[in-house]
Amino acid sequence: MKKSAKPTIFLLLSVLTIITFFVLASVGLKLKYEQMLLQKDNYLKALKTEEERNTKLIAEYQNQTDEERIVSIAETELKLIRNSEPAAILRIDKIKIEKINGVLKEKYE
Repeated sequence: MKKSAKPTIFLLLSVLTIITFFVLASVGLKLKYEQMLLQKDNYLKALKTEEERNTKLIAEYQNQTDEERIVSIAETELKLIRNSEPAAILRIDKIKIEKINGVLKEKYE
């Protein structure tokens, strides 16, 4: 009996198909990996620019809220005068406070 070449051809085609599938899958994965690396780099650049922007905004905020700047604007543009003395001085007798505390304790007990 003659041996047929069909099983050998079928086996060879199956092996070539499997090898082709693995090669295409590895190329696809490599392309996806490179694409994700580029995306990561873009996100890192965007993060760095946002951090720089945040730092600039913090510096601008500190500049705008500086006491010397606010006082100079108030004095020059608004013609305000800085009050060096307290508006009022309250003097309370310690004995009166103790009497009031005693009355309140008796009331709520």
